[in-house]
This record gives sequence, C-alpha cells and structure tokens, in this order.
Amino acid sequence: MELIVVDQSPGRESEDILSGWASDPRFRYQRTTTVGKGAGLNVGLAQAKGSVVVLTDDDCEAPRGWVNDMAHILNSQPNVAILFCNVVAVPHDPKAGYVPTHERSGSRLLKSVNGLRDGLGLGAGMAIRRDVAVALGGFDESFGPGARFPSADEWDLSIRVLLSGWYVLETPELSILHDGFRSFAEGRDHARRDWLALGAVCAKPLRAGHFRAAFVPLFFFPAKALLPPIFDLLKRRRPTGLGRITAFLTGFADGMRTPMDPKTMRFMKSTEAQPPARSGAVER
Repeated sequence: MELIVVDQSPGRESEDILSGWASDPRFRYQRTTTVGKGAGLNVGLAQAKGSVVVLTDDDCEAPRGWVNDMAHILNSQPNVAILFCNVVAVPHDPKAGYVPTHERSGSRLLKSVNGLRDGLGLGAGMAIRRDVAVALGGFDESFGPGARFPSADEWDLSIRVLLSGWYVLETPELSILHDGFRSFAEGRDHARRDWLALGAVCAKPLRAGHFRAAFVPLFFFPAKALLPPIFDLLKRRRPTGLGRITAFLTGFADGMRTPMDPKTMRFMKSTEAQPPARSGAVER
C-alpha cells in the first residue's frame, strides 16, 4: 500500500503536519499549483503505482482496513472499473443543516448508463482501476470542487467508464465517515453547484454520439429536478428547488458549447490546440 496526499492549499499547514511521516516509504506528499479536485486527482493518479487507486476527500475519516478492503472488493470483480462504498455522516444537528451522504442497503451493479437513474455514489468513498482511468484520459479537470463545473467528477468518470463497456459497483459492505457539514442556506448553493455540473456531464456523451446516454437527462432531470416543484404547486406549497432547473440547463448549454475530445470525452482546456494525447481506450 502507498498513501499519496495531494495538497493544493496555499499555506504550509498541511505540509508541516504531515512532515512526521516523510520518512515512511509508503507515504508520498505532493504539493501542486493545480486548481480543482479533478486536477488534483490526476496528480495522484499519475504518481500511483498500484493497479487499484482508492480515493477520498480531506473531510473524511476512513476506518482501519478500509483501503485494503476497497481494493479487495474491486479486485474480486473483474468486470468492474469503479467501486463506491457508503458515505455516512458524522453526528450533527439535523435542525441546523446536513452532511452529504450516500447509503445503500444492498449491492448495486451498474452495467449501463441507464442505472444512473437511481443516483450514484460519492467520490469521497471511491476506488478505480488505474489502467482504465488512464486509458480514458484520467479525470476531466473541468469537474470537481474548485473547477469550472464544481462537482460531479465521479459522475463524469463513471459515465465514461460505463460507455466504454466496464461496470460500476456500489457496495454497502464498507463505509467512510464524512464531516462535510453544511447549513441549509449553504445547501442551496451546494445544490445549484451540483446541478450545474450534472448538466455539463449529461451534455458530453450526446456530443460524442452516445445517444443511448440521453436516458440520463431525460429521466434523471425530470424526476429529480422538475417534478418536486410541480408537486409543491399541486399541494399549494411554495415551490422549492427551482434553482436546480436553471443550474442544470445552464450547465447543459455550457457543456454543449465547450470543445471536447470525442475519444476520451474530456473537455479540452482553452490552451489545448489538439485533443490530449492518450493510449488506446480499455474496452470490454
């Protein structure tokens, strides 16, 4: 096992705290000037030596053995390229706010993008096959907190993996603790952030000619964004969630306009004159 910490923070606090582990050959600290979670994940992906890369965020606490257990489950599923575990909340006051979670009571195997109608796990508890991710060009650096589309980095890679013939698995056997508390006021901005990114994610496969992926926006968007405010109106309540609708449509429109490499389905940076170099896609 190796532990890679990618630090994008401007100060030295994290580096100073982690210096005590510098002599451990299993530990690697990497300071980077990149911005955004997608870019940070690619820095770690480029340094990783193992065939399985287990990912989490800076506001999570992993139980003992979690990394090895995640890798074991993924290695036991030869057709699966991405694994998600449950993400559970730290104790908090539910009247003051919430902690984003993802909990399944049973295993769920996604064999196509149609499975996304029931949602998807969180990148806070995620394992990937390194060779598959690298062959697909890695994470799209336009996605994730701090990036242009500040969420949905795990959705983006999962859709690209599913469209290349690999499977995605969600397991309830493992869980990681999430300490990302948000007030309800912060939650409105958080929801708009997520739906903006989801709109851009849904535009990409359509632009690449994967029209079967139209099922995602045609089902997920009406069910999760359009219907809730309609039900509110029918029950004579003030409609909620209208920001999700405008955010999704804005993200979708931006995604349709953004230059994209049709092979890797990664948005191209403004400085890229040509699609990024890549190896052949790993397909099944």
